[in-house]
Amino acid sequence: MDRTDTSRFDPDRIRVVVFDADGVLVHGATFHPAALNTWHWVKSTGRTTYLLTNNSTTSRARYARRWQRRGFPIKRSEIVSSGYLAALLLRRVVDERAWPVLQSVDVPHFYIVGGTGIPAELRATRVAATWSRDPRDTRPAQVVIVGLDKNITYRKLARALRSLLYDDAVFVATNRDATYPTETGLWPGAGSIVASLVTASGREPDFVMGKPEPQALWFIRDLVGCRSDEMLIVGDRLETDILCARRAGVWSALVLSGVTSAERLAATHDPLLWPDFVLDDVGQLADLFRHPARFAYRHAHERAAVKK
Repeated sequence: MDRTDTSRFDPDRIRVVVFDADGVLVHGATFHPAALNTWHWVKSTGRTTYLLTNNSTTSRARYARRWQRRGFPIKRSEIVSSGYLAALLLRRVVDERAWPVLQSVDVPHFYIVGGTGIPAELRATRVAATWSRDPRDTRPAQVVIVGLDKNITYRKLARALRSLLYDDAVFVATNRDATYPTETGLWPGAGSIVASLVTASGREPDFVMGKPEPQALWFIRDLVGCRSDEMLIVGDRLETDILCARRAGVWSALVLSGVTSAERLAATHDPLLWPDFVLDDVGQLADLFRHPARFAYRHAHERAAVKK
């Protein structure tokens, strides 16, 4: 299907709305003013909501508790994080001994560059392995997991590199976001840490779990039991949210309240990075469902061209 033809979009067929977090529902520690009302509105229409985040620093349980304390009624089961996806993958890989390096040990050992969210998800999904985030750990690691680590050090990078080079460890990246938005501007993301290890080791990750990999949206699709074209993702990044939607065959709406500006969007010529719809912010989502043609990217692009 030609996904640039938004005339084929039927709001009544959308069963699932997937939200990105940073830049869409929240900015740093602050909720967007329309976030809660929009979440409630989607649920009131009978649709299923999910939060899909590349943030692996926090477990889904802690994420849910933090948002609930601030008045946002999200459940752990409605959150899909890159750390959770990595844990699900590694449970299967370990159970099946699907990688040669895992076949020579009884209990695999993981070295983690990242926050507490990754080990929490490994425990929650009952991965049969040991793991450590301590760079002083000298045990051979069969798997190296790399996510966002806000306390990254040179020793942590060196420890991970040792296992990538000399232990032939499986290289798992939770995501490759170069940056992430905060209230004070962009900060380095997990992708900046992954890139340093790629450069040092000469190896690309064996697995990348978060957006823009389509498996993230397909996982939600299979949970709900719907078709890809019965889903809509609302995100703020062309290279992650929108590209993920394109690869997965899911409808996409870009909000201009995050890292992507209208000028950046107008200067983007790769069709894989073009959203189906463009919103100023998440507060316009209900209007999109009522009047989709008003927000179609093709029309927005033509208006921008006229203004030039």
